Amino acid sequence: MIKDKTPEERYQERQKQSRPVVEALFEWLHSMEDSVDRSSLIGDAILYTLNQENYLRRYLDDGHLSIDNNSAERAIKNFAVGRRNWLFAKSIRGADASAVVYSIAETALLNGLKPYVYLSYVLDELRKMGPFLNPDDLNRLLPWSNELPEGFRTKKKK
Repeated sequence: MIKDKTPEERYQERQKQSRPVVEALFEWLHSMEDSVDRSSLIGDAILYTLNQENYLRRYLDDGHLSIDNNSAERAIKNFAVGRRNWLFAKSIRGADASAVVYSIAETALLNGLKPYVYLSYVLDELRKMGPFLNPDDLNRLLPWSNELPEGFRTKKKK
């Protein structure tokens, strides 16, 4: 409900809705702390949650923070999937080349570009430039450049 709100609005809404729930949760956990066997699964879960209390409460104090880490998880998912493939690189240079291409593709995605179209364009432009590259020509090929053709951009969400 508050994902598209300003940080100040998120902060205010969290104070009204989330803080009472979080306070009640930790009050209950503290009351259970001495009455459960710490070696049991529930005791272990309660102890773990209480040890993380400061971190779990942090999102209440700053509207810039997200309640979850889904965006970070999505960002590293491709690395986790790719890790298995990288085990079979035939050489260190091959692994380095794969890492460079992967980094360029991820940067293109983060800048709202279609990675395949962007990478094809960059490679073709570099071929046309020849061996002695001008830094200004390279700058216009960067993923955040405003000089890239508009067709390279993905459609933005409304």
